[in-house]
Amino acid sequence: MCKKDMYLPLSGKKKKPTSMKDIEWDILDRKALGRIQLCLAVSVAFNISKEITNEVLMSILEKIYEKPLASNKVFHMKRLFNMKMSEGGSIVYHVNEFNTVTSQLIYVGVAFDDEVRAMLFLCSLP
Repeated sequence: MCKKDMYLPLSGKKKKPTSMKDIEWDILDRKALGRIQLCLAVSVAFNISKEITNEVLMSILEKIYEKPLASNKVFHMKRLFNMKMSEGGSIVYHVNEFNTVTSQLIYVGVAFDDEVRAMLFLCSLP
């Protein structure tokens, strides 16, 4: 996305550069929007498929994922507690998944100390 200047509609400014025509900005915004929608899971993309600007899309995604609601906490905790590394699976992939889920939990206000994290990780191994 950076290579094709599609980062511009997603930058903190969210304003069209003065050197760019309105139609060019709209096309760039739609391209970035389409690219983001292609990267989302089907269940998520379904919820935002009718959005026509990146600004609206990002605000909806923020509402869905960034609030420390009880449902988000429960969802991430279930993911963490039910996480199991498959027999013969990649340890690197498993560690990355574990760290991702624990980071998401920290973001919604649930943190475990190192000892608890270590025990949860050991329990997730085959």
